[in-house]
Amino acid sequence: LNYIKSNSKHTPTCPAQEIGRSVAGGISCRRHPAGFEMCWRAEKSRNAGQGCGLSTERKHRRYVRRIKRAKKRARSDLKNAWHQHGYAQKRLAWGGGDASPGNGSIPMLDGATLSFAEFSHHIEKNNQPCLIRNLLRHWPAMKSWTSSSAIRSIVPKDYGCKVGSDDDGYAVRLRYKHFHRYAHDPDHGLKDDSPLYIFDSNMLEKTGMSREYIVPHLFSEDLLKHAGEERRPPYRWLCIGGARSGTGIHVDPLGTSAWNALITGHKRWALFPPGSVPKSVLKPTGVNSAVRWFDVVWPETQQAAWEARGYPKPIDIWQGPGETVFVPSGWWHVVLNLDFTVALTHNFCSTHNFGLVFRHARVSRPKMSLRWLDGLKVARPDLYEQGLAMHARGEVASEASSPSSSSSSSSTDEDSD
Repeated sequence: LNYIKSNSKHTPTCPAQEIGRSVAGGISCRRHPAGFEMCWRAEKSRNAGQGCGLSTERKHRRYVRRIKRAKKRARSDLKNAWHQHGYAQKRLAWGGGDASPGNGSIPMLDGATLSFAEFSHHIEKNNQPCLIRNLLRHWPAMKSWTSSSAIRSIVPKDYGCKVGSDDDGYAVRLRYKHFHRYAHDPDHGLKDDSPLYIFDSNMLEKTGMSREYIVPHLFSEDLLKHAGEERRPPYRWLCIGGARSGTGIHVDPLGTSAWNALITGHKRWALFPPGSVPKSVLKPTGVNSAVRWFDVVWPETQQAAWEARGYPKPIDIWQGPGETVFVPSGWWHVVLNLDFTVALTHNFCSTHNFGLVFRHARVSRPKMSLRWLDGLKVARPDLYEQGLAMHARGEVASEASSPSSSSSSSSTDEDSD
């Protein structure tokens, strides 16, 4: 083969590697007698029906290797038991489709008519979760992020999307073309109990997708920006995944509140007020994914014994395309994707939860908390004085109010690249 390469003007090698005799115009292969050049060009074709077929086989083997490696790193505890519970074949109580039987227990608001002052005073001040409609109508993303194929056409080919973290906290990444194939693969994404899930804090900026949306007016107060873009912790994520993926039971970091805007698909939420249920009860050993939580813990919350122990029933939210869920600071929540979903979520600090967030920051990000105070000195002198007083008194977040997060098989609350 090396001899032939050195004596031919055609440097690429035949994918079949079945070199025959020299012919006019190049080297022939047994599979392509018409000439080596034709075989090489067939190899370069994107059409799987052209060429000798070995390129497609190699690409498939490479895809399988990368998916298996990502799975092993993201959930080393599962080994090869990614579909041990058979959730893809079961019809469980958490169901699917676009029905929304549980939304009667929370305020359902119209974002087109709701003012910032009304939301701040009646919802955020009372630490009340809610579902908001008509808030995303003018987002370009509502027209351009409508399917996995649409996302694939946007994301640069060389960008690695974060689909989890390994045991050392390093990001596990896949190119979107591989994730797209995985999500629709009957041997992987369509079969796995809790499929890999893109939960990426860099994707919006790195891919230019940040230009496709604007922060809704209800959440425009973003106090953490005064700490500096380089100093502030990760605060926005693009979330993409198929049915049964999602985020396990957790509280958002640093005492921040959050809003989650759903572009396409359907999500099921369960929320618990701060301090209402012990962590050991909400997050039993071995229940690490959203689908497992709804299979194991959710049925317990519907029994009479649950309320007899003094625990409140969860707030049940079914979210559809174009709807936004507001999660106040300190609330435990678990989110399950019922079908293929594309969503965007932001964590933020406002005047109402500044004290809690600042006390958390003093513990987990002490240097950032001081820089934050410096930024607030000019932007919000009132909060600067409040933070300065807390710092002088040595106030920190209590253990009881400390956000303790739990991730699904492929997502974490804070990016740790």
